[in-house]
Amino acid sequence: MQTEDEKIFAPGLSRLKKPVLPLVNMVQFLYLTGPIETIDEVLRRLTKAVELEGVLYENPQQLLKPYAAFLREFEVIKGKKKLAAALPFIINEKDEPVAKRQALELWIKQQILSQELETINSLLCGPCGCVLCCTGPNSGFDEASGFKGRMKQEFFEIPLADNELDLFALNRVDTEDSRTMTAHCDPPLQMERAPFYKHEIALYHWKNGWSLILPEGSVCSQLAADTKRCTVYDKRPEVCRKPQIFAYIIEKTPDLAKRSDGVLIPVYMARNKVLAVWDCPYVRKFQHEIGAYAEMGGLEPIFRKSKT
Repeated sequence: MQTEDEKIFAPGLSRLKKPVLPLVNMVQFLYLTGPIETIDEVLRRLTKAVELEGVLYENPQQLLKPYAAFLREFEVIKGKKKLAAALPFIINEKDEPVAKRQALELWIKQQILSQELETINSLLCGPCGCVLCCTGPNSGFDEASGFKGRMKQEFFEIPLADNELDLFALNRVDTEDSRTMTAHCDPPLQMERAPFYKHEIALYHWKNGWSLILPEGSVCSQLAADTKRCTVYDKRPEVCRKPQIFAYIIEKTPDLAKRSDGVLIPVYMARNKVLAVWDCPYVRKFQHEIGAYAEMGGLEPIFRKSKT
């Protein structure tokens, strides 16, 4: 008999319990070890249910369909196509460059896992009733998160793309000083003889782009006080769609590497992990399921607090 939690969170849990990465690993193996010309040919053959890691996938072809474009990047290994975008420079945790084939595999799986987790997190977040991501430190607005004690942070930053700014009818701070700093510079941006985070909620233009700053005690202007729901949910910013369970197969570093043609490209570090943010109520509630999800894909689950 299902518990109340299992009923409420059933759509998200069903996806969490049938991760796509084992299927991706199977497709990769079949393509690279067999006389098969294309990934699409592998996918066309997946017409029957398969059991992997003790889990039955009734329709593997349908489950893999949303990730077909990423899977086709494996064709680079057989020389059947060129990369759609430049492959980043990836190092291991000893700061040693990984081989190109391994780098490609890590990059493909990072993209696939990120897309899957965005869906899973959206399904788990809705029934949760938590608004911890939508409020500033110590706002007193969120009971569902179960966060106890006073947070040490003085503000939270929500990065925004230029085309997302009009979602917020807020004051915009765009000055010569702000554009030469980031939100986390020390000393911080000063405004009227006080740090920027001592002022009202606002949009700030930093040297690394725009962001919404939620000062202590503030609430996002698009969060309805009565329903505790986002009023622009379907159009919400990209960062708000990101999960509290993260693909952590590779992690971007602050470093840049120079390609043979002299172009600077980002450097990533191979992690081979799934990162879950412990502040989130559904992460705490389903920690065992999250751990199993990661391990089925050959990844290590790690749990970390964000708000302290």
